[in-house]
Amino acid sequence: MVFAGSGCAVSPPPANPWSEIRFGVEADVPPFEYRNAQGELVGLDIELGNALCAELNARCVWVDQPYATNITALQAKRFDAIMPMTATPPRREIVDFTDPLYALESRLVAPVGSNLLPEPNALKGKRVGVLTGTSRAAYAMAQWAPQGVQVRSFNLNAELIKSLLAGELGATLQDTIEIREALLNTPQGRAYAFAGPAIKDELLGSGPAIATRKTDPELTAALNKALQRLKDNGKYAAITQPYLAPVSGKPEPATMIFTPADGGLPFSETVQVGQTLYVSGLLGLDENGKVVRGGIRKETAQALETLRDTLRKHGVGMDRLAKCTVILANIRDFAAMNEVYASYFPSDRLPTRTTFAAGKLLADARIEIECLAIL
Repeated sequence: MVFAGSGCAVSPPPANPWSEIRFGVEADVPPFEYRNAQGELVGLDIELGNALCAELNARCVWVDQPYATNITALQAKRFDAIMPMTATPPRREIVDFTDPLYALESRLVAPVGSNLLPEPNALKGKRVGVLTGTSRAAYAMAQWAPQGVQVRSFNLNAELIKSLLAGELGATLQDTIEIREALLNTPQGRAYAFAGPAIKDELLGSGPAIATRKTDPELTAALNKALQRLKDNGKYAAITQPYLAPVSGKPEPATMIFTPADGGLPFSETVQVGQTLYVSGLLGLDENGKVVRGGIRKETAQALETLRDTLRKHGVGMDRLAKCTVILANIRDFAAMNEVYASYFPSDRLPTRTTFAAGKLLADARIEIECLAIL
């Protein structure tokens, strides 16, 4: 166990009841959390955790914990929070999560020239290595294993990479930063490369967060507020940029991923370019493709619900929207639209917006909304 933080008692208690926050962490994942040559606990998540504790005038206590069993240990109150854990729908049924700490990509890594893609048809009959207890392991078991892909789980990345180098695995599914550190940036890693585009799926979540017990909502809220303060005062960028900044060398060309619209329509529902997601205009349509009844308020709510569902498919929420365009058939609907629209966003995370009237919209709809999100 390693202790860090300010060590200051909290005052007044009603504002923050924690004199210390105990984080469960597996210290074997460079550059996120690991021990240096001196045995000290270091890495991105450690720095972020210590900074969060400092914002809350609490002492950080780091508890060594195997990742595969950390939810059980959290529920047993061995510690107060898991640092970090990716929020996925199955996990949200058991524990709560803070806002995402940062974004990560999940990609397939395979030998150079293998021509593999992160798709079941391309991987059928291949052995793919994953780390036990991760969201990538859950994704591979749910999406690939039933279609003939042999998914092998490893407790430690060092064991997985040893098996990959020995030719016992055809590929591994990893987050891009960890696998660069563990393999691709090493001499042995020159024979391996990312294969295909990054994978987006709700089972992979929207990025690492901090997991807490559902019985501790005040702790979750306090950590979220502290995280936002770190972003506002510039400390967050100072901590994360050295770890998350692009690696030096020739940049990879931005990958474009097209998601076709339903019904054979001549446009895409979304197009992802790098980390930017473009969402086609949405009407307030029900499940049968008909404009919902109830006027501008109902149509606005339905369009935004569809937008929310579309973003969820890509592992992000409404807070990742950067720009929206709202097209009204009648500008006199502006005030009613605006009231419904504002209810779908945190007041401090409103996207930029352009609103104009078009006179008439397809299917006699009253509103159409198109947006741009950052993944």
